[in-house]
Order: sequence, then C-alpha cells, then structure tokens
Amino acid sequence: MREIKEKLNQSGVYPKLCTDCEIPLNPGVNCYLSMFNKGGYKCKSCKKEQSKVEHIRYWQVDAYRMRKAKWIQEYHNKDGAGVYAIYENDDIIYIGESNKIKSRVTAHFSKHLKTNNTWQSPIPELLAKGKINREDLSYDILEPEDDTITRKLRETHYIQEHIAKYGVAPKYNKYKTN
Repeated sequence: MREIKEKLNQSGVYPKLCTDCEIPLNPGVNCYLSMFNKGGYKCKSCKKEQSKVEHIRYWQVDAYRMRKAKWIQEYHNKDGAGVYAIYENDDIIYIGESNKIKSRVTAHFSKHLKTNNTWQSPIPELLAKGKINREDLSYDILEPEDDTITRKLRETHYIQEHIAKYGVAPKYNKYKTN
C-alpha cells in the first residue's frame, strides 16, 4: 500500500520548506525573498540547479537564443554613447568614454578577468580579489556624445577638471594624466 505524503508548505504552516530538499527556508538568507513572497519555496542551491537545467534545455532552442541575444544587445545599447564616471561610495574613481556606455560599465562591474594580455580596467581585478565591494559602486553619464573624437576630448576634459579640483586624477585613470 502506497503511503500518502503530507503536502509541503500548507497555508498558515511555518517554517516553509524547500520543495526539493525540504530544508527550512529563511527568506533573504538561503532563499530569494522575491520567490518566497510569490510562493516559490526553493532554497538558493536548488534554484541554482534548476536554472542550470533550464538554461541547457532553453539554450538549444534557436528562438530562445535569438531573443536572448536581442535582449542583451538592447540592454547594452540602453545608455547610448558618451562620457561616464564610476563612483565608489560617492567618490569618482574612474572617468571613461564609450560608444556603448552600459556595455562598458557592465565590463567594469564584472569580476571576469581577461587572460589574453589585452588591457583591462583594474576595477574587475579588484572586485575579483574582494578589495572593492560591487554594492559600493555606481555610475553616472556625465555627457552623452555620439562623435568619437569629441567624446575622447570630453573625457580628457573631465579628467583634467577632476585634477584641477582635487589635485589628483581619479583613482583608476592613469593613462590620460600626464
């Protein structure tokens, strides 16, 4: 005779348990608060495993890959071209320019380290080593500008303006300060 298992996470019963591994859930600690509030009772490790399986399955579908590529392209083009500043706790640590600001800032805020000897901002390396906390970083667009030459001149202008005001270049601007 088959034993009927009691339903997990009945209304009014606490603590809620992960539907996969049945550990008690603590929202914001071992489960995502947003999922908990919507009734998605999975711990972070079980959700991570589920996402891996879904990613592999969905990535095989051409339409999914095309939608994902389009979304990423739109996201990276979101802020357009211009000059931007990166802040750590309200202090400017870097001034840069890019034809795709959002894409460039995403690269700055990444912990991915390049291994092919191409130049990379020091910020990702410091993030990877734990010397900078990503939650302390923010960015702002100083000036939108589509023209490459004008954009580079404006970047230099903002760096020189920072030097005039504070006596030093932003912490991670070393190449345009001579």
